[in-house]
Amino acid sequence: MATKKGLVWDSDEIDPALFDTWDEAKEEAAIAEAAEAMDVKYIIIEGRIFAGRFPDGTVVKAPLTVTLDQIDAVSQVSDSEVDQVKELFKMIGDDEAVAAFEKQNIASTIIYAVKFFDALKRVTNSALGKLGLAN
Repeated sequence: MATKKGLVWDSDEIDPALFDTWDEAKEEAAIAEAAEAMDVKYIIIEGRIFAGRFPDGTVVKAPLTVTLDQIDAVSQVSDSEVDQVKELFKMIGDDEAVAAFEKQNIASTIIYAVKFFDALKRVTNSALGKLGLAN
């Protein structure tokens, strides 16, 4: 296969047949491979810290013990979960987390944000379930 030199390939660096033989099955396989490569693995530490590991190995932590005031404030920033996570990092004074988060690829930042808010929701539902209040 051709060697890539930056973002633009010369016509002699890539086999044109790759484009001619591209089909839906190859596209689906490539998308699945790209999605796996951009996934964010996470753990919950001590029941209160969400730690997500980005594909480059960077680990960014966020508290699962947010207050109602914090949730109100981050939700007023934007409807974007990515912007809300960034705002949460800013609110807790973690400029290093903001910088690390912003350096990641967009797909991974979205995945991190969605997984963080999903974990927060699940923790909350679990706590409510113990009180007999969860759906």
